[in-house]
Amino acid sequence: MTPLDLTHGPPRSPREELCEVCMLPRMIDIARAKLPGGDVGQYQIGRGMSGLVLSAFGLSAERFVEMVRDAGTDADVAMALGRRVAVARRAVGARLGRVTVADVPADLKESFQQFYGADLPSDRLVFDVLEADDRKMFPDHKAKEAS
Repeated sequence: MTPLDLTHGPPRSPREELCEVCMLPRMIDIARAKLPGGDVGQYQIGRGMSGLVLSAFGLSAERFVEMVRDAGTDADVAMALGRRVAVARRAVGARLGRVTVADVPADLKESFQQFYGADLPSDRLVFDVLEADDRKMFPDHKAKEAS
């Protein structure tokens, strides 16, 4: 895949799905930004929500980036993930979309609050927080279409 520069626009929404796994298109975008010639900006992969998905896949962030590097399309990434997609779908599928600020693990809470603020309502969905942050960083950017 070609590298992305996430200093010019956000990755896809965490709500977007590939093979019925939310976060996966966003993770692919961030992985593409980690490729030579890309720029990840303030985005990260392997912690927080993406860490949950990677854990369900049984992959490190580094291995996932390698898979994305070797793929030509999102569908190629899904094919490379193979049966791991079904496991992730069952393990994290609908659950991720319901994670709230109150659910942020203690070991991630400090960095979460540094990135997004300490005054967020505890019942606010983390996906809403991520999307609001994308809009704040790129107010003139339109949402990306699914690949």
